[in-house]
Amino acid sequence: MKAMTMVIQKSFSMLLMTMETKKKGKGSKSKPVKFEKSKSASGTKRPAQKPAASSEGTAEVVDAKKLKRRKQIAAASRASRARRKRELEDLREENKRLREERSQFLSKIGELQMKVENMRERGSLDMRVENELLRAQLMEHKRFVSCFKHLCDGAPTTINARHIIYKQGSDSAQAHVLGLISQSVADNWVEATIPAEAEIPYQNFSMRYKFKADYGENPTTSMENGMLMPSMSNSKVRQRLNVRIDLTYPGLDTATVSDFLWSSMSDTSVQQRLYNIKGIELTQLADDMPDKDTKMVYYREKWDAPKKDQDWVMICNRRRRDLPKSTLTVPCKDTKSKSKQGIGKVNSVVLALQTTQHSVAPQFHNANRITSMFAQGAVTWNVGGDARLCVVFSFPDDFKIKAVEGFQEVIHPDGTLTLKFAEVLKEFNQMLDEHQGGGVKPSPDL
Repeated sequence: MKAMTMVIQKSFSMLLMTMETKKKGKGSKSKPVKFEKSKSASGTKRPAQKPAASSEGTAEVVDAKKLKRRKQIAAASRASRARRKRELEDLREENKRLREERSQFLSKIGELQMKVENMRERGSLDMRVENELLRAQLMEHKRFVSCFKHLCDGAPTTINARHIIYKQGSDSAQAHVLGLISQSVADNWVEATIPAEAEIPYQNFSMRYKFKADYGENPTTSMENGMLMPSMSNSKVRQRLNVRIDLTYPGLDTATVSDFLWSSMSDTSVQQRLYNIKGIELTQLADDMPDKDTKMVYYREKWDAPKKDQDWVMICNRRRRDLPKSTLTVPCKDTKSKSKQGIGKVNSVVLALQTTQHSVAPQFHNANRITSMFAQGAVTWNVGGDARLCVVFSFPDDFKIKAVEGFQEVIHPDGTLTLKFAEVLKEFNQMLDEHQGGGVKPSPDL
């Protein structure tokens, strides 16, 4: 019986194998029959077969997570860069706005000063405009003090603070020079008389002047030959002389003229020869200026004892600017001529110097420091193949130095150019010719 059972099982197994072989031959994709509860010949249970896990599916899930993480990191980086870029742009816009706001304040102060001076001259002073000018000046001063304190408190060095002071001094000198030129046109300064013996060696030469009260006070004046002249009374009102000189240099260009003017501002030998004086020294002070077109010059005059020396400090600056032709035109009383002065702007070089108290120059016990405001400058531009030059200067009656000891050494009370100042003009022309030829020669007598 046992043998028959084994034969039957063997035959049944062979039948199943034959059926599977036929299905594979026909291309059948059916799965093989599983016997989860079949027993072996020994009577033990056979374990059920389980499908293997897919390695490709697991790899795809891992890659998807990494890709998602990389995208999140990239998005966060882009957002951070965009935020920093916006913050930098906001800072630049704020800096630009503050600069424009300061320029507007300075322009407004200049306009109000012109209005106040004009009204004072006409005798109709408007307290509203006076108060508006005072408020604008106080606001600008407050802004300067605040900015200076911020730099001193937060900056690692004082270089930035000094640069701001030098920049504001340069702006003030430039504004003063351009203001003098504008006033000469608006106020029709008096034309000086040139004596025949002066022999001025310039083309298209003209000289105009005006006496004004310093600090806006009404000047004590008298009329002589139809001209307003300073009074010689014992008045305590300080007065100021403003002068404008226009001329043409045939065949020269703006660069040659401006280079000579710029170097002469700090050259001792040029100043000694120009004014025919001795015992002066010019020293360029700081070497940490904000740019190559700004310099601080210490000027000292030596005197024999017991008289003390004199010294002062000047801030010098030059800039290339586009100026209206109407501003640079020679003043003229004829209204028809004013309308024909020309429209548009010309590219020019503006040079300016002004006394300053903001410097590193030491105060010497044997020298008197001059604190009066002295300003001088020039504008040069090309017209065809020639160089035009407009020179202005302004100094008060107490500014007495070896070069110019007073108003009387520039203009006579009757409005005639002095021969001494005419010699200065001729010497300047000679030195400019030498500069064009290769260098200025020092005077053998000095």
